[in-house]
Amino acid sequence: MRYFSNVSLNKSSFIKAIIVGVATSVCLIAILMCITAGVLLISSQIPYEYLEYIILVIDAVAVFLGGYIASRINKSQGLFLGLINGAIVLLAAIIGGFCSSTDTITYITLIKAVVILVFSILGGIKGVNVKDRIHIK
Repeated sequence: MRYFSNVSLNKSSFIKAIIVGVATSVCLIAILMCITAGVLLISSQIPYEYLEYIILVIDAVAVFLGGYIASRINKSQGLFLGLINGAIVLLAAIIGGFCSSTDTITYITLIKAVVILVFSILGGIKGVNVKDRIHIK
């Protein structure tokens, strides 16, 4: 409990990190989905069965970068920021899925949940552990 009680010394930086990380993830997902849709319309060579796996890769890349950016903004608590970032993006994906489809939760939803949470946490950890650049004047 002690770990989560000291979430951040600066709460405004913590909230800013979460907002920017989630916004980055969601915008990147939207951009990559549009590019994928364009490629699918032009080529029509990719089988429809692979679409779910392509979406998983897009989600993984987007939440990794969102967790990375969030932890770079806050400069601490990378695991916790990554977890929150992934949870918010996952919640948005599940709500969007329920609004657009009548299907219930499937195995791909559970796989997507694990992928989003794991890659977002990895992005948060990576963002904290990156060394600052050395500036030579």
